[in-house]
Amino acid sequence: MLYDYDVVVIGSGAGGGTFAYACAQAGKRVLLLERGRNSTPKEPIHDEQAMLIDKRPYDDRPVRVNGSERLLYMGGVLGGGTSLYGAALMRPSIEDFHPGEQYGTRIPRSIWDWPITYKTLESYYTKAEALYGVSGCADEDYGPLQRPRNGYPQKPLPLKPINRRLINANRARGLRPFRLPLAIDFDRCLQCPSCPGYACINDSRRSSARLVARGIEEKLSLDVFAGVEVERFARDAAGRVAGVRVCDRATGRRTEYRAKRYALAAGALASPALLLRSGVEGQWIGRNYMMHLSPIIVGIYGKRTGGDETYIKQIGFADYYLGSRRYPHKMGIVQSLPVPGPLLLRKMTRGRIPFRVVEFLRKRMLPLTGIVEDLPNPANRVSLGADGRAELSHGFSRFDRERGRQLSRLMRRILRNAGALFCLAKSFPSNEHVAHQCGTLRIGTDPSHAAVDADCRLFGQPNVFVVDGSILPTSLGVGPALTIMANALRVADVVGREI
Repeated sequence: MLYDYDVVVIGSGAGGGTFAYACAQAGKRVLLLERGRNSTPKEPIHDEQAMLIDKRPYDDRPVRVNGSERLLYMGGVLGGGTSLYGAALMRPSIEDFHPGEQYGTRIPRSIWDWPITYKTLESYYTKAEALYGVSGCADEDYGPLQRPRNGYPQKPLPLKPINRRLINANRARGLRPFRLPLAIDFDRCLQCPSCPGYACINDSRRSSARLVARGIEEKLSLDVFAGVEVERFARDAAGRVAGVRVCDRATGRRTEYRAKRYALAAGALASPALLLRSGVEGQWIGRNYMMHLSPIIVGIYGKRTGGDETYIKQIGFADYYLGSRRYPHKMGIVQSLPVPGPLLLRKMTRGRIPFRVVEFLRKRMLPLTGIVEDLPNPANRVSLGADGRAELSHGFSRFDRERGRQLSRLMRRILRNAGALFCLAKSFPSNEHVAHQCGTLRIGTDPSHAAVDADCRLFGQPNVFVVDGSILPTSLGVGPALTIMANALRVADVVGREI
């Protein structure tokens, strides 16, 4: 058979972009297909209306979520979510790879232990941190979270006064705050107060799009087609994947590409939808959709915090990662957030607060968010509607919500320790946010409980791999981006040895 490429990669986010670069660097002929644009929108990048209200850089496909159509905050440009993310790249704990120790009968016995361990990924974490230029302080106390043995590649940004206050006040009370490891080049960073959710004006926030651009600059055998829709996998008479059928979104022109291997990295919603649309069967395809439950607590201080003028997303807490003394259930990390823009804040409060009051409060805010590890549930799933479009059914369990409430209470204490006069709460994410989605093509040792094997090869399709967050059996208590990147590098080694 004649092949157009050694590897075709579908999706350019944390997994797809990293995997494509690694395969090309290993000397493979790679085609990277991305539905989104290959540039930022024409509107000014700091235009809050264009970025966060109109969602110009986000995916333009309406998704039916629990019966209602919505435009979701999912990356819709080259680089996927990494072109818009908060860039906090944290290693999880060793315990994250053995969730049965924390959850027992709350999860199936088949996923009590992942088929890969932290040790399996450790060297790949280090490689991913180098590729994305992560800045951090590995000598700080991260609690149960793992740190690089030889430190981070880059030094962090000096602490802003409000964050120094947050750290000192909480260390005095026995907590262990640390500086977030961030994939940001602070030698170039403009320290914009509105960072996550916006395209970066000078690429100082490291994305997979920037990594792909680096591969092109290095003259690797890496072709990138943006603005194209992969409609389905072509299959041979035996049902095996034999090509991808692609439509140019601008011209409508259709093309089919054949490769020795295919890597699916379109995200936990679009990846299983593509398989279902292609008639690829499997009882776990699309099941167990997860996205972190992320309560937000905003401390209001008597004096200005500076959060409306500069970058303040610097601090993390892992003290309650595996639970607290009074509540011994795993929750997850707590980390600082940027101050929301006035339009987003008005949207979050449904316009109930006058604009002048919003501006007054923004100058005195310090927000925190929790990342609560939601548990897998087969009823939370991606399916196809009659029109072939993806549909999502999802709800958090009572256990998830209770842990969110407990972590919210502890976040209030953290902010009050540092002098917050009072706190505002948003207990659960909006129905437009899909933070850290994962789980719909989970990894395992057998098709009776998983969609892909330990090498992330799709069961029944030996030439198809999955390298996005879909493969995670559980959602971790930190953002999954670094784990997705590290695993993509691992799977690139597997594919590189085969072809």
